[in-house]
Amino acid sequence: MTSAISRRRLSECSLEDAAEGFTAGFSGYVVPMSVTVPSLRLRIERDHVDPNESFVYFDGEKPAGILLIGRRGDLSRVGAIGMGPTIRGRGFGRSVMLDAIEAAKARGDRKLILEVINTNERARDLYLSLGFVITRKLVGFGRSRKLAAPDAAPGEECELGRAAGMLARFADTDLTWQTEPRSFETAGPPLKGFTFDGKAVALLDDTGRHVRLYGLAVDPAHRRQGFGRSLIDALAARYPGRRLFIIENVPEGLLDRFMRRIGWRKSTLTQSEMVIDLA
Repeated sequence: MTSAISRRRLSECSLEDAAEGFTAGFSGYVVPMSVTVPSLRLRIERDHVDPNESFVYFDGEKPAGILLIGRRGDLSRVGAIGMGPTIRGRGFGRSVMLDAIEAAKARGDRKLILEVINTNERARDLYLSLGFVITRKLVGFGRSRKLAAPDAAPGEECELGRAAGMLARFADTDLTWQTEPRSFETAGPPLKGFTFDGKAVALLDDTGRHVRLYGLAVDPAHRRQGFGRSLIDALAARYPGRRLFIIENVPEGLLDRFMRRIGWRKSTLTQSEMVIDLA
């Protein structure tokens, strides 16, 4: 790095600087992101970001990039890596990733995980060159805001801890980092919980323009009995005229048939989950 570029551990930075660095890091990205302090705090909590292994990058005194590292046992994950326009194109991305791999090895981590948008071929090729392999394709789904609200009673909010507990009991195995129930063990606002007859559960955030579902599950003993559809209909009735969506972090094939049945469309955007074995 040049003398003008420096990095500070997330634990040493304010969340305001970290949010600014995150937003700068993804400026002009395939999917630009504007990150606020509350949304960053939620991401840190949900993804188990380690503030001592994560960094904010500065161009002089101005936040210009971000690296977020999540840790769960002997697994770690690159939750975000972005270099802003003022420091982009100088090989920092490769250098930052090499440092992240070496740090994970030094911690004794077994694997390092990340996701990359499939149209971002430059980043994907970089990760492949560093030893990552693609493990699976990730997809998302959405319900158009133009669809008429179903003839159903609007969903009633339930206690968030109860919803998170149900999600932990009902969820499938081998989920992605962001959809694993442990992501919601300490769930708080702005997330809300909804359930249908105790057989289906959803966690969502309705504070944005659209309504994002973070978690969705049906009791395995009661699947294919209409409880999932009934819950989704209740949510659509609660939020008429608003788009409901799940971002592209669902393993392909897990929800595809269910989503087709209830009229949700698969996103055109997809991601690849990539892993490097550090053993």
